[in-house]
Amino acid sequence: MQYMNNKKRNLVLWGAIANLVSCLASFVISILVICEVKGLEKYLDFISLTGFSTNLWYAIIVFAGGLIATVLLLYSIREKGKHFRSSYGIFIAGFVMVLVFGGFLAWALLLGSMWVPDVIVMNTPREVRQEEVVENRAYEEKKQKIEELKHLRDSGIISEEEYKERLFELL
Repeated sequence: MQYMNNKKRNLVLWGAIANLVSCLASFVISILVICEVKGLEKYLDFISLTGFSTNLWYAIIVFAGGLIATVLLLYSIREKGKHFRSSYGIFIAGFVMVLVFGGFLAWALLLGSMWVPDVIVMNTPREVRQEEVVENRAYEEKKQKIEELKHLRDSGIISEEEYKERLFELL
C-alpha cells in the first residue's frame, strides 16, 4: 500500500500556510497604504522598498493568485496525500503560482519538498503475513521437488546428468 511521505506532505502543507499568511499580510498592508492610515508615515519608506502596492487592483490580483495557489497546494495533498501522484500537475500549478504571487518562505518550503520522495510503500501486517505464507509455500514446493528428484536418482529411474539438469532448472 502506498502513502504520501509525511515529510513531503508537511512541507507542502506548511508552504501553503506560509503562502496564505504572506499573501494576506501583503494584501492588508497594501490596503492600509492605499487608505493612508495614520501612523504608517514612519514605515512608508520601508513599505515602498518591500514592494507593497499602492494600486488596489494589483493588491486584489496578488491576493487572489496567492489564495488560488494555496487552494491548489492543499488540494494536491488531500486525503493524507493518497491522490498526490494523480494530482501532481495541480501541485506544480500551485508551486508556479507561489513563485509568482507568494512569499519567499512558501517558495523555499515548496522547493525543499521537491527533494523529498513522493510516496513510501507500507504493507499492512495482513499483507506481510500473506507474503510470508506465499514464500513458505514456494519454499516447501521446491524442497518437495528436490526430494522427489533425489528419490528418482537413487532408485535409478533418472541418471546423474538428468538429475543435475532438472535440479538446475528447478533452482
